[in-house]
Amino acid sequence: MSPKVVRARKGRAALPPLETPTPEYYFENGLRKVKPYRQTYLAHAKQRWIKRTVPEVFASEMPRRCTESMIMEAMKRGDILVNDAVVSTDYVLKGGESLRSVNCHRHEPPVPDTPIRIIEQTKDYIVFDKPHGITVHPNELSFFNTALEILRRDHDIPSYMHAINRLDAVTSGVVIFANVSDTAVRERFQPPNTDPDSGSEATVHKEYVCRVVGEFPENPVVVTEPILQSGGKVCVDPTGKPSETRFERTWYDADSNTSLVRSTGRQHQIRLHAAHLKHPIVNDKLYNSAYRLSVDSTANGETRFYPKEIPPESQPYMPYYITPNTPCHKCKEEQEGSSISNPKEMKIWLRAIRYQGPDWKFEVDMPDWADPKVLE
Repeated sequence: MSPKVVRARKGRAALPPLETPTPEYYFENGLRKVKPYRQTYLAHAKQRWIKRTVPEVFASEMPRRCTESMIMEAMKRGDILVNDAVVSTDYVLKGGESLRSVNCHRHEPPVPDTPIRIIEQTKDYIVFDKPHGITVHPNELSFFNTALEILRRDHDIPSYMHAINRLDAVTSGVVIFANVSDTAVRERFQPPNTDPDSGSEATVHKEYVCRVVGEFPENPVVVTEPILQSGGKVCVDPTGKPSETRFERTWYDADSNTSLVRSTGRQHQIRLHAAHLKHPIVNDKLYNSAYRLSVDSTANGETRFYPKEIPPESQPYMPYYITPNTPCHKCKEEQEGSSISNPKEMKIWLRAIRYQGPDWKFEVDMPDWADPKVLE
């Protein structure tokens, strides 16, 4: 059933085909930036959207992007459509319908301008050293300023390559993109028995190095606390999934009261288990409460973390529905130079130094902060 049309789109031309904008990169203050751009979003109604209004759907699916009132105003302007028609703000979605957003003004977070170093490249895969501060693939915050899109433009990698493994934006190290549509390629890098919940012995191994607070124990430590993911973080919880993280100290430096530790496990799992041992990663703002308080009390401008408590209209990089009479607050901040990102706040001392399978192994160099004399 077609939605009830409230009014015609007077003075508007027919909708253009959905196209991806062309990014305009520029470099400034040690950062790679993307000029703001307009983007059209198109999505088909999911099962959980049915029998809900459009403002309800947007606000629940993207709480950091918009409020219901923001979406209602955009619908009244004709900037959010159902089946390419303007509908009332109380219209209830049905199955098979589409949602289109046609006037979205978008900023993306800057990332450090550290070059992405290629480790190995073939027609089937590319292995690279992901720098701190860059997201592996597009997400709600970033599209063009991600490792995937940067590599597509700077190294012309084919569109069929997708991530085999992922690292947090703040974590650096080995990442593999491969042709996952090729079964042989996919199973080479993701053997069937690599699922930690399958009970089989893993055939893919990852090794990390991190610098933690305090004097870590000299003998190897194994942590088996179950972990539960909630709200973008993980926590130790008896109802969580079984997990195992192995730690082994490389050195302890009394002057800085920090230890360099090698570890195996998942990255958030490593961060959580290190904090559980009372040895959090030194500059981990998510799991080291002492560092978080220190940074938040002294930092000027933005950080890389965007809590939901910030109103959507004040979020620094969320898609923003604007009109000629409603200027973008982010554009104004950038013109005035009142919001300058700091590349040093886009990293933590955690690095994936080795990723190894049955017949392949890729490694990267140790980070500069593996030297106890390096302090930031």
